[in-house]
Amino acid sequence: MADSSPNHPVETDSDVASSEVTEETSSPDSLPDDLPVVEPPSAGFILQLFMVPGLIVAAVIGVWALFGQISSSEQDWRQQIVEMRSNNEHRRWRGANGLAQMLRADIELGKDGQQLSRNPAIAKELTELLDDLLDEPASDKELISQQSFVTTTIGWLDLHDTVIPVLLDAADPKRDEIVRADAIRSLALIAGRSDEAGLKLNRTKLTDALLEYSQDRNPLLRQLCAFTLGLIDGTGVEQRLRVMAEDDDANTQVNAAIAMARRGSTDGLPVFFRVMKEAPDPVNPALMPGETLAERKAQAERQESMNAVALINVLKAIEKLYPKMETDEAAEVRKRVEPIADEFDIISIRLRAKETLRVMDESKK
Repeated sequence: MADSSPNHPVETDSDVASSEVTEETSSPDSLPDDLPVVEPPSAGFILQLFMVPGLIVAAVIGVWALFGQISSSEQDWRQQIVEMRSNNEHRRWRGANGLAQMLRADIELGKDGQQLSRNPAIAKELTELLDDLLDEPASDKELISQQSFVTTTIGWLDLHDTVIPVLLDAADPKRDEIVRADAIRSLALIAGRSDEAGLKLNRTKLTDALLEYSQDRNPLLRQLCAFTLGLIDGTGVEQRLRVMAEDDDANTQVNAAIAMARRGSTDGLPVFFRVMKEAPDPVNPALMPGETLAERKAQAERQESMNAVALINVLKAIEKLYPKMETDEAAEVRKRVEPIADEFDIISIRLRAKETLRVMDESKK
C-alpha cells in the first residue's frame, strides 16, 4: 500500500509518465509504474517512534518512584522505631540516630514533609526512651551522652502534651547540667516554632519551671531561660526578664533584653546600647578565666564571637522594636547603628546594620 503520510507524497501517473524510463524499469521483473517511489524514513520520524514511548515509560516510572519513595519514607521511620525497641544497644542507638535525622530533615521540608514532629508513635517512643534513661543514675559519661542525645532529639517534636512534661523532668536540678541545658534548648525550639505559628505557649508548669531555673547559679542555664521566656506567656515573665536584663552575666542580659523586645518592650534598650558600644572592641584575654595565657586567649576569641552574634541579634531585635520606640529612643538607636553600618570590621555585620537602617527608614513611611 502506498504511504500517504504528509512526509511521503504519492506521485501521480503524469509524474511517472514524464520520468525517464531505463532498461531496469522496463524489464518484466520491474515494479508496476503506478507504485510510488519508496523513500527511507526521516531521522525525525524515527526519533518520534522511540522518544514518545520513552517519555510515556519515564512518566510511569516517575509516578511509581514517587509513590515508592513515600511508602519507603513511611517504612523508614517505622523501621527506626523497631530498631529502638531492640535489646541490642547498638541497634537501639542506630535507630534513635536515624529517627533524629529524619525529624530534623522533615522539619526543614515544612509543609512538604510528612509532619513527623506531630506523629504520636514517634513522640511516644522517644519520650519513653528518655524516661527510661532518666530513671538510671547518671553515673557515667556514656549515659549522660545518651540522655543528652534523646533530650535534644525531642526538641524536634511538637506534641506539647507528650513532650513538655518529660523535658521539664530532664531540666530538673537533680539532672546533669549538660542534660538540663539540652532540655531547656529543646523547650526553646518547641516554643519558638509555636510562636512562629502565632501561638505562644502558656502552661503554668512550664512558666514556673523556667522562672525557677532562670535563677540557677549556672550562667548558661540563665541565658537559655531568658531566651525561652521571651517565647512563652505566663504570670511573672515580664517582671523576671527585667531583672535578668541586669544579671551579672552579660550574655544573660542580652537574651533578656532581646526577649523583652520580642514582647514589644523597650526596657532592654540600655543593654542594646552596651552591646553596640562594646562589640567592635577586642576582648582583653587578661580579663578572661583560664590558668594559662593560651586558655585565656581562647576564651577571649570565643567571647568576641559571642559578641558578634549578640550584635546581630540586637540589630534584628531593633528592627522589630523600632516602631514602638519614643522619638528620643529612636534617635539614639540610629546614632549608634550608623557607625556599625559604616565601619564595623565584619562585613556581614555592616550589611546587617545597613539593613536595620533601611527597615528603620521604611517604618517612618
